[in-house]
Amino acid sequence: MKRDIRKLAILVLALGLFLTGCTADSSQKLNYISKTDFLMDTVMTVRIYDNQKDKILDKVFERLKEIEDRMSSHIEASDVSKINDNAGIQPVTVNSDTYEVIKRAIFYAELSKGNYDPTIGSLVDLWDVKAEEKERDFIPGEKEIEEARSLVGYEDLELLDNNQVYLKRKGMKLVLGSIVKGYAADEARRILIENKVEKAIVDLGGNLFIHGEKDQGVQWLIGIQDPFNPTGSYAGVVEVSDKSVVTSGDYERFFTFEGKRYNHIIDPYLGYPADNDLTGISIISDKSIDGDALSTTVFVMGLDEGMDFVNGLEDIEAIFISKDKSIYVTEKLKGIFNLPKESPFTIKDY
Repeated sequence: MKRDIRKLAILVLALGLFLTGCTADSSQKLNYISKTDFLMDTVMTVRIYDNQKDKILDKVFERLKEIEDRMSSHIEASDVSKINDNAGIQPVTVNSDTYEVIKRAIFYAELSKGNYDPTIGSLVDLWDVKAEEKERDFIPGEKEIEEARSLVGYEDLELLDNNQVYLKRKGMKLVLGSIVKGYAADEARRILIENKVEKAIVDLGGNLFIHGEKDQGVQWLIGIQDPFNPTGSYAGVVEVSDKSVVTSGDYERFFTFEGKRYNHIIDPYLGYPADNDLTGISIISDKSIDGDALSTTVFVMGLDEGMDFVNGLEDIEAIFISKDKSIYVTEKLKGIFNLPKESPFTIKDY
């Protein structure tokens, strides 16, 4: 039976995902403790609903900061910066967690045949799409794009023994921004489990991990951002618990040039921001590292290729929002993802 989700109290979280209660009494509020910080270029919040101990939150955020320090390409002393500084020169020994995240990034690069590529840094720097910039009077030229694109190629990212990583060509640049928040969410959940937390929400700016049920036998309702309206507006809701929900879209960071929108998700093959029939994609998975990488991958692929790709994966579900306000969901989400009444969106069969 569909719920009238207009009557549910909505708690807005960060960057396109929000949380709402799912009980018979929608006015019921759960007590929690929380902590918020700005890390990895986004607002991160963790809420604990049971076992409310500040020291657990402190442990989580200490780990999040450690991950940022090791894997951000914007921090000079990070593992990733050292790899980039030594591109075409010599391998670099990195921390074991950095090595494992890069290994997973290569896995998705190979699986997607390059639609996902962690060595896309030269193109990311060239386009330099910022959240605060909405208009621009220029875009990179064809020659610049081709030069940057020539430095992209996961085949030249080599993992060696003893946690050594090597970019084979000078000028290549590794970036993990499309996967590291997912890994961070998984690590946050690991710490919560180790500290016997049974009910918590990890919100890492577009990467949401729902740990535990809202109540016994009752799942949470997660709102999926409406790409055509401000943050906090929702296209529909999906019922989940003990799952990661990661959303990407062309509405998060973009600029307009001569009437055309250019977003921050770069197509590694074309060298341009992805431009297809999609405006938003949400991936539901057991591990957030997978959802993070896949949300970027599938957005680049577009609806047809992306749906076929997701359907070939185990334990991965997806919500596709197209530019014509059609929504397509994978088979297991039918009946679990619902629209509000009088919605401008239409759920269509694929």
